[in-house]
Amino acid sequence: MIKTGKVIVAVLFLLNVSVLFSQTTITAKLSDEKIGVGELFSLSVTINNTKGKVTIPNIDGLLLRGTSQTRNMTLSGGTFKSIQTYSYTYVANRVGVYKIDNITVKIDNTTYKANTVTLEVVDEPVREKQSDAPDSDSFDRFMNYSEDIHVENTINKTEVYLYEPIYIIQKAYTHIPVNVVGISKIADRTDFISYTDSSEYNSFTEIINGKRVSVIPLKKEVLYALKEGEKSIITTEFVFEKNNMFFDRVLYGEEEYNIKVLPLPDNTGYKNFSGGVGEFDFTVKANKTNLKIGEEVVVSLEVFGEGNTSIINMPSIDTNINKYFSVYQPKTYETNWFEDDRMMAKKTKQYVMVATNSGEFSLSNIAFCYFSPEAKSYSNVYAENISFNMMGGNIGSSSFIDNNNQPNVINIKDTYIKNEKPFNLLNINIVYIYILILIIFSFIIVFSKKIKTLALSPSNNNKESGISIMISNYNEGNREEYCKSVISYIEKEIKKKLNTNSKNIYLELNGKVEEEKIKEIKSIIDSCERELYSGNKQSENTDYHSKAIEIITSINKKK
Repeated sequence: MIKTGKVIVAVLFLLNVSVLFSQTTITAKLSDEKIGVGELFSLSVTINNTKGKVTIPNIDGLLLRGTSQTRNMTLSGGTFKSIQTYSYTYVANRVGVYKIDNITVKIDNTTYKANTVTLEVVDEPVREKQSDAPDSDSFDRFMNYSEDIHVENTINKTEVYLYEPIYIIQKAYTHIPVNVVGISKIADRTDFISYTDSSEYNSFTEIINGKRVSVIPLKKEVLYALKEGEKSIITTEFVFEKNNMFFDRVLYGEEEYNIKVLPLPDNTGYKNFSGGVGEFDFTVKANKTNLKIGEEVVVSLEVFGEGNTSIINMPSIDTNINKYFSVYQPKTYETNWFEDDRMMAKKTKQYVMVATNSGEFSLSNIAFCYFSPEAKSYSNVYAENISFNMMGGNIGSSSFIDNNNQPNVINIKDTYIKNEKPFNLLNINIVYIYILILIIFSFIIVFSKKIKTLALSPSNNNKESGISIMISNYNEGNREEYCKSVISYIEKEIKKKLNTNSKNIYLELNGKVEEEKIKEIKSIIDSCERELYSGNKQSENTDYHSKAIEIITSINKKK
């Protein structure tokens, strides 16, 4: 039986392996075919389905400014595809035509040659300004290479009404390769509701005044003031690592803004004010209007627009509707998302109703009231009327039904008994099931013994845990390995708990763990890194692991 299982597994593997992985290809590409002296450009070498060592010899007249690499894994059309891209940023120093034909890639023990690329460098700049550059003295200093990094903070307004959205956008500009390690501390947002859209710090290139600079979107944040008066907002400070050097870290991004929060005007005449502040549309929809008695209909009240919908009180339908319908308790759904640089929102209040009496009924005069900061006034939006036509005999009195479950209404037309079909042993669908069971059973036979062996392997049972490694290094007085093991233990346990591979564990912990815990984690890691890279070793065998174990244990207990 085991032999049969192995044969089946081998056949399945041979049939599928050829379509799962595609051919390896190597492609060299220039960001520009023509540039001016002093302008930046990039040369990328992309390798599909493997990784290799790329070699580009020095090119007289072109100065290498930085390198980076990315890797992606995709599944397209049943085919796995791994894409490894190596990027090289150059600045052109001399006029001429450069034919780059000696790019080599070593994969395993074989060396391949990439395709030839040609670059023309002319005396005058060929690029025009392609983006809206920040207008500030600090940005001018950055563009004149007085600074390697510049973080631009923008805020849409500093005088707002209560609950009106305030947008803060943070973006980094760099001349050199940098790694955004994370945030240095959590910004205080007392008296505000805050939503953030933090990117993965993926950089792109912009051309500003004929110069190519790297741009890194850092954070989009929208704030809604909960209290009126004078408020202070401090933007998030980020930790940057220059040239991927662990010991060369700098802080940028912190800036203070003074905000004046105005009270909402008196809402006399608008007693149905929902609490919404922004710009909204309001609609009422029904999935059908002609019904038979016993048939259900779904009526949705939808508010859509720019503003904080979480504080909105949704309108209700006319209670006179219970003459013709039994109405279940409504359910409310809400979603928020960033669209360009605006926070959009949609809130839906959904009623499920069952027709109980014949006749006609019009759902009308449903209004949504909000305050518009632009118009500085309240506004009522009325939904279009919806007319229902119920046909058939009455089935009883109507009411609002206090039930959180959706109704399970069986239409009269569906209440017939269906003919049973005989079970056919060799029905083609059943044959497929037999084959699937046989394949699964074969895999179980072949691999169960191997899995059991691995599970009982002494090497697994005796493998040192992160805690054991820390304690061992501590007892031996090996401070370098001890600090590394403490950092590794904290990062691995947090990533395992949060099920993430993000490099920025502080961002992942934000909102999931108390701020004090995050500060303690950062203090331990900073102390270890300082000892590792400052060159000043602790004269005493300082214990970091006890506090680290205590914090991780506390985090792991959280649901």
